Parts: sequence; structure tokens; C-alpha cells
Amino acid sequence: MYVNLKALYLLVLLNDGMQHSASALAKLLKCSLTSIHFLVYQLKNYSIDVVNIDANTIKINKPIVWLNTELIIKSTSVGSKKFDLRLLDIVDSTNNYLLNQLKRKTLINGTVPVVATEFQTSGRGREGRIWQCGFGNGLMFSICWRFDKSISELSGLSLVIGIAILRVLKSYSIQNINIKWPNDILCNNHKLAGTLIEIRGEICGPSYAVIGIGINFNLSESIKPMIDQQVTDLSEVSSNLIDRNRVFGELLVELHNVLKDFDYYGFVYFRKEWISYHFYEGCEVDLIFPNGLAIAGIIDGIADDGAICLLTPGGKKSFNVGNISVRSRVY
Repeated sequence: MYVNLKALYLLVLLNDGMQHSASALAKLLKCSLTSIHFLVYQLKNYSIDVVNIDANTIKINKPIVWLNTELIIKSTSVGSKKFDLRLLDIVDSTNNYLLNQLKRKTLINGTVPVVATEFQTSGRGREGRIWQCGFGNGLMFSICWRFDKSISELSGLSLVIGIAILRVLKSYSIQNINIKWPNDILCNNHKLAGTLIEIRGEICGPSYAVIGIGINFNLSESIKPMIDQQVTDLSEVSSNLIDRNRVFGELLVELHNVLKDFDYYGFVYFRKEWISYHFYEGCEVDLIFPNGLAIAGIIDGIADDGAICLLTPGGKKSFNVGNISVRSRVY
């Protein structure tokens, strides 16, 4: 993955939020004014809100608090040796990164591999969607967890990950935060976070789950029009500035605990808690299938395997297809 190091160096210089002379920046970077404008263009491609105040003055609207390994580990309570943590400036996809490491068998045994990035060039969400987030705008990372179980025994895993995220965010007193089946995190009915889980392994085990998580922290104005749904971020829903490094460390601890419990007890251990967080519980909805067909009914909990349960005119039915979407009925 090609990374324009000069563009990142320019970002570091601009990150104080002050106005900078393009001529002075050119001298610092030992390049031409034309090169400075090209680097600014590159930063805009990373969805950084760079403002050209005039022909020779540049600033950025939202300075970035960079991810920091020391601060992240400081916020964990399970020890720095438990996680193999790697921080990248730019990568195509954190899930792709760990899947490639898994395929090449280069993951370190005895640790939990984690990779985070400031920007993804090809971030992925569920159902083939693109995950859009500007440079330093969110927390984007993947974790690889080994199970002795077979792939078929991991039903409900994506729902459990949603619980871990919600537990951490609720600790910051964020109001009106819920889960949308199976694993989107909503705040005021706007998407705040999401996950993408990809499973690899043998029929009888072991199996590996690469768990990708994206949380919106402070979305740039340039990225919002690129997102095809209603979204929000932590800067909008919280009255306090929330530190990405602290949230990351706390979330790693919660994921570690939740995944251990899931490995031992299965999803049924979390079932009641998940239902208590579900935004659509008891609501009349349409379940929309990829082929366009819809089934109307009332959400009535979830099954022990994480399947959504629906009260229909034909009785109670459950559905466990990963790309079913849920929407409120419109009359």
C-alpha cells in the first residue's frame, strides 16, 4: 500500500489548527509551491478538511488526535503482552490485513493480533458496502480471535461484538444508543458504529474470526456526503471530547472478556442483554431480503443462535441470513 509520506508530514505540520503560509511549508518540506498544492490535494483525498484561505495560506479545520500505542495499552487492564498491536497510517482494509497475515501464517502465537489504521482506502462493511471514514475521523481496527470450535458453532458472534461496543460507549453516558440487528450501533436512530466479521477455519475446528470494527468519532464535512445513510459521530452525541486511544484500550479489554465468555458459554449467555439493547424490539417492521422480497411482522426477540424472531400472520418465525435489513414500516 503506497503511502505519501510527504503528505503525512504536511498533515503533521498543519495539525496545530493554525494558518500556515504555503511558501513557508514549501521551504520546510524542501519542495515547490506546486508540490505543496499537490500534497494538499492528496490530503483532501484522505477526506481531511484542508482549507485554502487564500492563494498562499492553508489550515485544517479539525486537528487529529493520533492513535498512540502507549496510550492505548495504558487504557487496558489485561497486559501489553496479551495483544500484538500494530498501528498503520493507511491501509486498504484492516480486515484484509489480518486475513492476509492469517493466510500466510505469520500471526504471533499466544497473542491476540490487532491492527488499527487512521485511514482505509478500501474499507468494507456488511453486504458489500463501502465503509467511509476520513483520516483520523474514527476508530477503525480489526482483531483476530482463535476458537477451538467449528465455524458452525459461532452463530451469534456478530451480535456479541455489538454488546462489547455498546458496553464501552454506554460507560461515557451517551444517551439513546442501541443496536440494530444484527450489529449496527445506532444513536438517535443514526448509525454510529458497525462491524464486519469474516470467519476462516476447518469444519471441526479450529476457526478464526477476523472482527472489523468502525466507530465514528469526528467525521469531516467532506466525508458526510459520501455516506449513503444517516450517520452520527461521538463528537455530535457527547458533550465531552472522547479520546480515541482511551476508548480503543477499553474496547480491547471488553472484546477480550466478551469473546472468552462467548467461547465458553455461547450466545445464549448474552441473549437477554442483547434484546435489552435492540432498537427495533417490539416494533412492526419489514425484513427486506436481497432479492427484494419482504416479510412483515413484529420483532419478538432473538433465538439462541442469534436469529431474529418475527411474529407474522403465519406464526413466529426466525431468520438468520446475514444480509437481511430491518426498517420501520411506512404507511
